[in-house]
Amino acid sequence: MKGKHRFETKTIHDGYESKSHHNSLASPIYQTSTFTFETAEAGEKRFAGEEPGYIYSRLGNPTVRMLEERIASLENAEAGLAFGSGMAAVSAVLMHLVKSGDHILCSEGVYGCTFGLLKMIEEKFEVEHDLLPLDSVEQIRQAIRPNTTVIYIETPINPTLKLIDLGMISSVAKEKGITVVVDNTFSTPYLQRPMEFGCDIVLHSATKYIGGHGDVVAGLVVSDQKTITSIAKSTQKDIGGILSPFDAWLLLRGLKTLPIRMESPLLEC
Repeated sequence: MKGKHRFETKTIHDGYESKSHHNSLASPIYQTSTFTFETAEAGEKRFAGEEPGYIYSRLGNPTVRMLEERIASLENAEAGLAFGSGMAAVSAVLMHLVKSGDHILCSEGVYGCTFGLLKMIEEKFEVEHDLLPLDSVEQIRQAIRPNTTVIYIETPINPTLKLIDLGMISSVAKEKGITVVVDNTFSTPYLQRPMEFGCDIVLHSATKYIGGHGDVVAGLVVSDQKTITSIAKSTQKDIGGILSPFDAWLLLRGLKTLPIRMESPLLEC
């Protein structure tokens, strides 16, 4: 339903078809670890990927899927993926994109735990990184190395709130075939949708404004379908930083009031 409804309507309805869930007004919580199959043969086909359907909640869950489809719609992306924390999302994305010997160009002043992760993968896996202001095309071009595979941006940066020109970054990255990842936590898709500026992957610590009630820790990622499928089948499945169905339900509830909560501080300024 991307682009079909107003943003405010999307936060309530996208990703959920009540007729498929006994006409329930509220999204159901599928609090189950596994799913049953009518026959052993049907189960075999699902595990082999020959037949659609849920198998095991680490690999997919209906409540979590509703959330993933909704955040993808709000970000004007093809697909989404939910994680147990913002750092689980950051870790899965970066581990998916880089290998030993690669280089990450990163906006300076990033979230402290993101910086810690960058230091860890440099020390353990020899993935180097540079932290720069990313203020100009010339600076970015000079900082890019032959082994630069990712430009990682946080904007507004936590906690300095410095802004980075996403369109400028994307245009330079495309010249070199480099993937652009944006942490969109502070803006949320209500104020900023980085994929509309040409960025490749967008992530959130949904613990903040998307949750909105201080009662859930979670992360979200959106991108094109191919990228999301690849992350789901690799670093999410094998490392296991998934989101629980109940926490997904809390985020679905939180998203319903996102426009109101994001607008209120603006109106007070």
